[in-house]
Amino acid sequence: MLRLPDLVSLLNLICGIGSIAVAAQSNSFGFALILLLMAAVADGADGYIARRFKGGELGEQLDSLADTVSFGVAPALLIFLEFGENEPLVAIFAVFYAVCGVLRLARFNSTISTPKNGFEGLPITAGCIMLVAYLLLGESVVRIDFLLALTLALSILMVSSVSYPKIKNIKILAFIAAIFGITVFLYFINLEYMRLFSFLPFILMLTYLFSPFLKVPLISPVSSKDQGHKKGLKAGGGKEKQ
Repeated sequence: MLRLPDLVSLLNLICGIGSIAVAAQSNSFGFALILLLMAAVADGADGYIARRFKGGELGEQLDSLADTVSFGVAPALLIFLEFGENEPLVAIFAVFYAVCGVLRLARFNSTISTPKNGFEGLPITAGCIMLVAYLLLGESVVRIDFLLALTLALSILMVSSVSYPKIKNIKILAFIAAIFGITVFLYFINLEYMRLFSFLPFILMLTYLFSPFLKVPLISPVSSKDQGHKKGLKAGGGKEKQ
């Protein structure tokens, strides 16, 4: 039977599929990005709900499958559909990102029972949000060369052995969710305000991206003796998230 966390994981999947459909069927690239941001919020919410209501083994597998679509396949397709027509390299970078994302999830699932001090490699959700936050800044800021470099860097970090922190602090998670929620709200109210505000989630994700190297306070990986209190981007279905 599906439990409440499983239904939220399905919402994540629906947002990911919807994002692909919107990007393929219309010129609403911005709305496709917003749907991925909504998928990320659902992905974080299912972790919190799973801890409160105890998710099952089905939820563990469902969550990974939903993440594959929403944060691996969808952003790769969006980048290709928007920028790949006149740039052959875009297809290569997009496919490479999707492959690395799937490998990231497969590695995580195969070592799920092994306690770790943080995530091994950049979580796939964080990689997707980093791309979305950059693309939401608008055409005046987004450059194809920087986008390809960012896509390549995120791909490599996902399959790397770099240790990323796990954020479980409810206050930090609530703050991040509020930032994403405001971004979604502003998209429907005023696009210019949304683009300006998008610098905040972009900076937040950039901070997380460099946190293992700069030892950023509050979100840097904790020592093994604090394993029980380590912080994570999310947890769900009875397991830590990818």
